[in-house]
Amino acid sequence: MLTTKVFNDGIDDLKLAFPELEMTKKRAQLWYRFLSQLTDAEWEEKIGNCIKHCIKRAPLIADILDEEGFYDKIQLKQPKKV
Repeated sequence: MLTTKVFNDGIDDLKLAFPELEMTKKRAQLWYRFLSQLTDAEWEEKIGNCIKHCIKRAPLIADILDEEGFYDKIQLKQPKKV
């Protein structure tokens, strides 16, 4: 189970990486309710993946959960040189 300290540290990292992320106390409680089944290690890995790959907007709970395994399948392609 995700400890509150590790959860809060991850939220701090997300807020640094995504300044537009508005994390109110109520929103943090909601996030924790849906994400608390993760282990500390899983949470840290998922936060790292989001910081690396959520490039268009601040992440949502679904991005953190990554239920479809998107980040495991993604292959970042370099543009072709002409």
